[in-house]
Amino acid sequence: MQTVADSAYIAYRSLKGRIGDELPPPKLDPLCALLLRKIWMNGSSIGIAHLRIELALPRSTLSTALHRLEGEGLIRRYPNMVDARFVDAALTRAGQLVAASVTDVIADLEVDVHEAAGGPARYGFTRVAWMLGTMDAESDAYKPLWTADDSADEVDYVDEDEGDASS
Repeated sequence: MQTVADSAYIAYRSLKGRIGDELPPPKLDPLCALLLRKIWMNGSSIGIAHLRIELALPRSTLSTALHRLEGEGLIRRYPNMVDARFVDAALTRAGQLVAASVTDVIADLEVDVHEAAGGPARYGFTRVAWMLGTMDAESDAYKPLWTADDSADEVDYVDEDEGDASS
């Protein structure tokens, strides 16, 4: 029997294989390909903070991937025109050409998944793959979000014997 983790890994390998086989150089890793696709679908530029939140990526993971794309001449980063505290990423001309190809490759893969699994299964798979990707990208993925000592001061509780709330 195939587990969800098995399926997610197979999907990752399929995406990586298709990107490697169907795109001309530069060779892209799946995360860079997905970033190019997101920027392309957003109109060729996007706020980096928005991208990080939407993809649930740690800052260091996103920064490293954007640095690779910038090194290949596919994107450029610049201060946001409305609020200079934020940084946007825009596709270069070369980046637009690669992003259009990446978008087509990923769309073909998604059609194949949709045909094989059907709509509801595809949605479920997408959610599970997103969760696994988020766990994989976190450096402390299995660290508890809180401990009993951390939250004891913040939680209101009711003393069953006295019946009144305490803080």
